[in-house]
Amino acid sequence: MANQKYIKFDVMLLGRFIATMRMPLFMADDVDEYGRFVVTGETISKYVLSKRPTLKGKPFNICF
Repeated sequence: MANQKYIKFDVMLLGRFIATMRMPLFMADDVDEYGRFVVTGETISKYVLSKRPTLKGKPFNICF
């Protein structure tokens, strides 16, 4: 697991820092023709809500 790669981002709620999260790249939606991982905002939101269910229905932001 030492070679596993992640997408690192911060979760903000109403302008306040909530958490820094790392989402594994194997959860990416697709890989483009250049070999880069493609991840949609919906996928990241689902991941955040799976880890932080108390944010459901609240206006949280994702910051890279």
